[in-house]
Amino acid sequence: MLKWLRGYSVELTGLFVLLAFLYMIFFGIDAIARQDWMNSWSLPEMPVQVQTVATIFLSIFIEGIPFILIGVLVSGLIHIYVNEETVWRWVPKNPFLSIPFASCLGLLLPVCECGVVPVTKRLIQKGLPSYIAFTFLLAAPVINPVTIVSTYIAFGNSWDMTFARLLLAAWVAWVMGALFLWFFKKDVLKPEPTSDDHHHHCEHEHTHHHESHDHGSHKGDRFGHALYHSVFEFMDMGKYFVLGALIAASFQTFVGMSAIRDFAQNEWLAILLMMGLAFGMSLCSSADAFVAASFRTAMGPAPLLAFMVYGPMLDLKNVLMMSGTFKRNVMLFFIAGSTLLTLVVLGLYMIFWP
Repeated sequence: MLKWLRGYSVELTGLFVLLAFLYMIFFGIDAIARQDWMNSWSLPEMPVQVQTVATIFLSIFIEGIPFILIGVLVSGLIHIYVNEETVWRWVPKNPFLSIPFASCLGLLLPVCECGVVPVTKRLIQKGLPSYIAFTFLLAAPVINPVTIVSTYIAFGNSWDMTFARLLLAAWVAWVMGALFLWFFKKDVLKPEPTSDDHHHHCEHEHTHHHESHDHGSHKGDRFGHALYHSVFEFMDMGKYFVLGALIAASFQTFVGMSAIRDFAQNEWLAILLMMGLAFGMSLCSSADAFVAASFRTAMGPAPLLAFMVYGPMLDLKNVLMMSGTFKRNVMLFFIAGSTLLTLVVLGLYMIFWP
């Protein structure tokens, strides 16, 4: 028993912290507020603006954190149990069939944009054509069960924004896949470095942790290995979500919804603003809909969709990961093409969507 506890000490500690954190969010605040000793403290009253930031931040955070947890758990299970080589063997060889099929692979490999780059790299290394891999890279963070459910809940159990997000992301992925088929016939990956760089944290491999825990290599302990991976995934993704929620809450408080609403009267300016915010915030696609939904009283659907479609495809941390994986000309083509196509599909959305 003690040997088992020592072997799973990291996983159990992480799980305990997560459960304690969730308990504090849902039950602990009210319990602490009811304590008499709290009334004896003469704490200075917080400014109204700080209270507003805290309220908006907590509302976004509490709604979104369960989907972060679900996303990292799914990612950990995929990392251990799913063989990507087996999955891509199901992909049709005909490009007219394989590109649409690749856009739906996220339903089988539901990874967010935080982990899709390493998965894409592994798929290419195992022989998957680059046009299929990049279609998957663009579509998987949006077209997956966790993102679909979180978007549906974030927008008040409405399918309109959910379907619009899925269709726009699919269109961008399909066209980019066709462009990669046309322009990139050769290898798109950077040459493997001579030094051992697989410890880099951006690839979410955490192999240095895996190698130091032999229990992860045994078949009977694979679930514990997946939990171990999920803990580190949560720590890495959670900080971006917290930062994004804080920025959104501060933006709405100090700029003000009325000012945002005035700015959003020019819908194209609002679209560019939300695309820039999505790039800079680098939110996880599992929960970015809750941040976008917090702006829905001030903006129309097109800017919100710009945030939810562009962010999972291109954000700051994703670009940094891709820069270490793909060649420079591939990166420039990917960034320019994805940005322009997002603007095009949003323009078509504003024209044709009722």
